[in-house]
Amino acid sequence: MRFFQSFIPRLAVHDEPQGVFSSEVRFDFSRALYSYAPAGSTTQTPTFTHLATVYYEKSSLDRLTAMFRFYQVCEPHPIPQGSGKTIQMNRFILPGFNTTPAAEGVIGTPVQQASQIVTATVEQYSDFMSTSALLNETNIVNTVDQMSDDLSYRAAGTVDTIIRTEIDGNTAANQATIGAFLTAADFKKAVALLAGINVRPRFDNYFFSVIHPYVVYDLITDNTAGGFIDALKYVAGRQVLAGEVGEIAMCRLLTSTNVGTSGASPNVLYNTYVMGKGGLGIVDLTGRGPDQVVDPQKERFKLNVVKGGPSPADPVGEIDMYVSYRFVFAAKTLDTTNLRFKIIQADASIV
Repeated sequence: MRFFQSFIPRLAVHDEPQGVFSSEVRFDFSRALYSYAPAGSTTQTPTFTHLATVYYEKSSLDRLTAMFRFYQVCEPHPIPQGSGKTIQMNRFILPGFNTTPAAEGVIGTPVQQASQIVTATVEQYSDFMSTSALLNETNIVNTVDQMSDDLSYRAAGTVDTIIRTEIDGNTAANQATIGAFLTAADFKKAVALLAGINVRPRFDNYFFSVIHPYVVYDLITDNTAGGFIDALKYVAGRQVLAGEVGEIAMCRLLTSTNVGTSGASPNVLYNTYVMGKGGLGIVDLTGRGPDQVVDPQKERFKLNVVKGGPSPADPVGEIDMYVSYRFVFAAKTLDTTNLRFKIIQADASIV
């Protein structure tokens, strides 16, 4: 190394003009003497079979879950335990008006009363999942938590769909839109038809409506007077219900994708429900009824989580954990003579 250090300056003095052979020439020599060599081992080295090539994140990604609204637009009628499966409700029939003057000195005939009964029979609904001992001992994901999420969503969706199916079964409540798509006028019509048979609002002088997000779009773009009012613009002090997007024509709007549909793409009709007081009842067995779940990403249905292990049915303990649900429940239309709700069937302009 000292030989080269002494040799380079002499070349600079005797063979090149002063100042020409400087750092540039020395850099070239340095590059030649210390040339770059690639790394001998990388993550791509085929003989490195021990490398961990994948990092497994233990928390699962979120899923696209529906919001469940129908439980909160119904009226509860519980059955106490030890009282049978069927509930019998009654309604007295209103007497007609009397416009005939009473005869003087004559005792008239008494007015007879009449009543009707409404019955509903509860049924039980249940499901379970289980996991092997070896899976629980080796899985990087918490299997019990995942089973709980899955069954919670299944149970909550089952309750919501049972109620919605009961409403959809009343096809006499169906109402077509006035125009091509849903507008404020359709809600005004539904409310007027309900008010015309003396159906009262459900809560705080408002009807409740369950509506698909696709048709909410058409309401928002309807700029006629008395149209959509966003929930963010409510007057101070007014409570915004879970999932409420706004109100229109005395109807408070709750969005959900779990609504009834008819037809086929691209002409699918989405059901919009306008619910009055006394329209639909939910019947459960006290202490055995379902939980009310609106947002399954924030709420969980009541579940049973049971530790398995060796037992007469499973001597070696192959089944490690069980997750299950069970509830006793029914949904019932409370007045079939005068349906106290309307179903507006509307196409959506955006799909």
